[in-house]
Amino acid sequence: MLQSHASYKLNQKIKDDKFNVDHISQYNLSLQVSTDLFRVCVTDTANNRCLFLEDYQFSSIQFPSQLLDQLELIYDDHHILQAGFWKSIKLSIKNKSFSLIPSSLFDKDYVKDYLNINCTVKGREVYYYKQNTTDSVNIFSADREIINWFNTKYPHKSLKVFHYTSPFIDGVMIDQSSEEEKSMYIVTEKNSLTILVKRNKKLEFCNTFNYITTEDFVYFVMFVFDQLKLNPETTPIVLWGEVTPDSPIYTKLYKYIRHISFGNKPSSLSFGYQFDEVFDHKFYDLYNMHFCE
Repeated sequence: MLQSHASYKLNQKIKDDKFNVDHISQYNLSLQVSTDLFRVCVTDTANNRCLFLEDYQFSSIQFPSQLLDQLELIYDDHHILQAGFWKSIKLSIKNKSFSLIPSSLFDKDYVKDYLNINCTVKGREVYYYKQNTTDSVNIFSADREIINWFNTKYPHKSLKVFHYTSPFIDGVMIDQSSEEEKSMYIVTEKNSLTILVKRNKKLEFCNTFNYITTEDFVYFVMFVFDQLKLNPETTPIVLWGEVTPDSPIYTKLYKYIRHISFGNKPSSLSFGYQFDEVFDHKFYDLYNMHFCE
């Protein structure tokens, strides 16, 4: 058997002093995975407090089997992840294979047909999630191997699977309910951005784009502005994720958009001082998994 070699990096690890392994039965375990990253978040359901966070970055992952090799290495000596008796376990899939359907048009017997319009679902599991804050259903797919692997790790729990856009959408609709008539919200990763547009407190647009250069990033933002006839002088943008005030993306974007700000942590979660070292605008979609049901 070939020996797997680690091709991941632990970017961040935070553990609240209040984390108590004896209380895992009242904790929620949130896991977020893609070919680029794996993130872990533990929250106390009794008081809505975030207690633990880890952020791993993968390199050179192209196939599910390679991803599973790296996850095995992470899990091998990880006593927290190996614990089984959580109150709930939630898995967030971070990919582009999703579609939002108005609730009035949704029929669960046709979930694959809805997704087949934009994505290939062969060899993949298809799921749906009724958004708590919008009149829509999020339909998405995930690699069957990945889902099966996580299920075998937690055989005594029913794994709840979400697309990462679901907690992002619900978080924005709740936390930003008093924002402008038209607003844009962006979650940025290393090579992708997810754009959400809210108009008159209703979700109008949500999509994910891959980018390589700063120019690509700005192009997609301005493309959405143009398609939805938004005004760069008046429509604000709120940023989350892998972007900072001194990054080229922010500098370039600021040349075209008048009002740009960075988002905050979810208002309904509390955080100990240990989380002060994390930018408030990072891990927003991960934190909000706590509220997905």
